[in-house]
Amino acid sequence: MSWPVDMAPRDGAEDLAEQLAAARADGLAIAGMPAEDCGTPGHGARVAVRLADLRADREARAILAAEGHDEQPLDAGTLAELLRRPAEPAARVDGLIGWQASTLLVAQRKVGKTTAVLNLARCVLTGEQFLGGHGVRPLSTGARVGFLNFEVAGGQLARWASEAGLPEDQLFMVNLRGRRNPLANPVDRARLAGLLRAQRVEMLIVDPFGRAYSGASQNDAGEVYGWLVQLDQFARAEVGALDLVLTTHAGWDGERSRGSSALEDWADVIITMTRDKDTGERFLRATGRDVELDEDRLDYDPDSRTLTLAGVGGRRTAAAVRRQVDLADAVVALLERMAGVGMKVGEIANQLRVDGYSFQRGDVGKAAKAAAEDGRLTCEQGKRRALIYSVVPSGPEWSRGIVVSGPDPSYRDGTTQGPLKASSGPNAICPTCSGPNGADRNAAGLSCLTCRGPQARAEHP
Repeated sequence: MSWPVDMAPRDGAEDLAEQLAAARADGLAIAGMPAEDCGTPGHGARVAVRLADLRADREARAILAAEGHDEQPLDAGTLAELLRRPAEPAARVDGLIGWQASTLLVAQRKVGKTTAVLNLARCVLTGEQFLGGHGVRPLSTGARVGFLNFEVAGGQLARWASEAGLPEDQLFMVNLRGRRNPLANPVDRARLAGLLRAQRVEMLIVDPFGRAYSGASQNDAGEVYGWLVQLDQFARAEVGALDLVLTTHAGWDGERSRGSSALEDWADVIITMTRDKDTGERFLRATGRDVELDEDRLDYDPDSRTLTLAGVGGRRTAAAVRRQVDLADAVVALLERMAGVGMKVGEIANQLRVDGYSFQRGDVGKAAKAAAEDGRLTCEQGKRRALIYSVVPSGPEWSRGIVVSGPDPSYRDGTTQGPLKASSGPNAICPTCSGPNGADRNAAGLSCLTCRGPQARAEHP
């Protein structure tokens, strides 16, 4: 090989030049390129080096894919084969959370979602009923509940869990507030999965979605759903958990989850916690696969941090009871103004309309009857069997907590809907004086008659 004088190779470089020339020829041959198309010195060598790099990349990707291969066999078979398998339990929580379910708890802010999942954790660890009436299948012997806490200070969550009565050695908490999200980093994720698997976590709670989510937008349905699929894989394939519970904050209306609808599409069951804007009372409802739980009021015991369903119905029912109780109070207040003069139901209704009250036909008669059964009014039969109501002349004080069942029928949004469901069991506690309270007054969130009497007279002088 001849070189111009000013480009002649230095000592020891002649062999390298020949190798590069050969590599160039080989590279052109491999690439199927004629030599005359690439006259630039060293072009063939560069092609050969680039091809070698690309082959190395391809082999590296194949090795990486093999490392991430799911070695678990596919869960597949004929219907007959699947039916021959041992039957799985129907539910983790009867009527509320299915077996191996992905549960989404949607809650308005500061309504008690963390308290709710701590109640759930206690019940699956101890076997006690959830919310006071739903049977639970406890975790396996030696299994734990894992809690990925992204929101609350670790010490505060530990105190809440202790006050809620959780077994101290069966709740495994990972406090991640203010730390790098391990679900967003492959190395951290693998380390976290190994830690939870070593603790034999059977139920995994992630609280809340907004802080655990590692995507760019919570409103992007495709991105959110992809993250949820990865969370499922993390919880079940990598951690080995059976149950996954994810909490999220409700949107502006308080009735559905904030962000993408993919959250509610993903869940097997959606539990929604709301607060009545008028009374501040909390309510819970649930819907999902084989789950349909009507809304009911949640009662809270601050000493044990325990939530129970009251069995008195939802917000509409409570509002209907309040309207009926208020109407009975208005009837009593009107007859007190009449200074002992008796009035028929029609006369009472006409005067209440003049006073600005609105009600459905028949409501005044039911309210007057309820007040008489409470001992606040007397009822006598007049001419043509008409009922005449008047106040008790100077009789005993109003009976405390003795209340008839709810109005029948009730009215909701101006239409008759059927009888209200009255709560059973012992009388509840008056929120004002802590004395006994009637079931219907308790359902309406109202004080007992002893407290309510002065209030009603003040409202309707």
